[in-house]
Amino acid sequence: MNRPHTAHGGGGFRRPAFSTRVALATGFAIVFGLWLLWGYQLGRSLQDIERSVATVHEEYVRGEQTLSKVRTNVLLGSIYLRDALIDNGSPRRDYYRAELTRLRAQVETSLTTYVPEVTSVVERQHWALLQAELSKFWESRSLAFSDTDTNSAAQAAAMLRTRVVPRRETILQVLDQLAALQAEANRRRQAEANGLYQQVRLRLMSMGGATLLMALIVAVMASRHVSRLQREIERQRAAEQQNRQDLERLSARLVDAQEEERRRLARELHDEVGQALTAVKMDIGIALRADNRTRATDALEEASEITETVLRGVRDLSQLLHPSMLDDFGLPTTLRTYLRNFSHRTGIRAQLAESIEARLLPAIEVCAFRIVQEAFNNIVQHSGATACTVMLRAASGTLWLTIDDNGRGFGPTPQPPDARYGLGLIGMRERAQALGGTFAVESAPGGGTRISVGLPLQTVPEAVDEPERQAM
Repeated sequence: MNRPHTAHGGGGFRRPAFSTRVALATGFAIVFGLWLLWGYQLGRSLQDIERSVATVHEEYVRGEQTLSKVRTNVLLGSIYLRDALIDNGSPRRDYYRAELTRLRAQVETSLTTYVPEVTSVVERQHWALLQAELSKFWESRSLAFSDTDTNSAAQAAAMLRTRVVPRRETILQVLDQLAALQAEANRRRQAEANGLYQQVRLRLMSMGGATLLMALIVAVMASRHVSRLQREIERQRAAEQQNRQDLERLSARLVDAQEEERRRLARELHDEVGQALTAVKMDIGIALRADNRTRATDALEEASEITETVLRGVRDLSQLLHPSMLDDFGLPTTLRTYLRNFSHRTGIRAQLAESIEARLLPAIEVCAFRIVQEAFNNIVQHSGATACTVMLRAASGTLWLTIDDNGRGFGPTPQPPDARYGLGLIGMRERAQALGGTFAVESAPGGGTRISVGLPLQTVPEAVDEPERQAM
């Protein structure tokens, strides 16, 4: 009995679109931010690497230039020393002296500018050794330009062979060692630059992968959201189509029900009320024409009985059209009376198991009473139940109306097998929704049926007197 069959409310559930838009906008903003960060990191890393490579290249070029300068000046200085020794006593000795002084000044200037910037300990040691050898080499100048010593060709050759050439060779060896150290340092720095390139490449690949993954996640979320919205739209469209079909069937059924109700009222008035009034008229005529009191009395008593029967029938018709008791005494009393008469008329046990005492607005009382009437009409015609229960309960600003029966129930099909039964459910649902309420049916084969209705609760103040209440 407790398996849900249908459930309808005053409005459908809608997923908040604002939070979804915020989530998607946030996701795309994160992806865009990651792309910007990736581009910024790429530009900054490339700038760092280019700066590092430029610095390494500049240091290497300066070192090469310094070594080349020293090598060139040393070789040229050794030539000037040789010429000065060979041309002893020549007027060109002053020229050689000036040139050697100039070459020495250039070398010392280059060394003074470059050596303090050398960071390698081994290179600094070699540069110190080079400076010491250069000092010894330039000291040979005093021997070549000594004014007190007259040098012969043999002495000049011996001086070149024993002093100038060995020191020059030593300087050239130190220069070769420095060139090798600089080349090694340059290769090492190139390797470090390549390592930086590799690190940047890996970092950028990881950031790019993370960005692509985030973009993929956002795309998947957006795709799933669009698919979910599409399914919701299709479900809403199907529900609207079903509601439209239900309303069309209900409208047609209401027209038929109106005509049927009018025919039934006309038949009741003609067959019962009309015939009864005709019988009353005949009895009154008999009483008027009677020649004795006994016959007249019998005719009037029979007319009185017929009149009482007609009054009950008219009262029943009035109750079916609109129970005046509902206006006079309220919903609970009217339901008790209706259930008692229903049990007497059909033999189905019916009771009001739970109730309220407060008066409600007429529209709510009429809606609840008509839903009970339609539900009990379905119970009589379709359920085969032997007992049914009605419960009224007020909670959380809502009037809850529950109708249970122990009938045969029906399965989880979109509509019960009997089309008229389905139209009755649609009518009850439309009545509830017209007041902003909810309507639900739970049923299972062999498990009976439960109808649950929730109506917004509005009570009538107790101070309102009877005429004002009827006016409402």
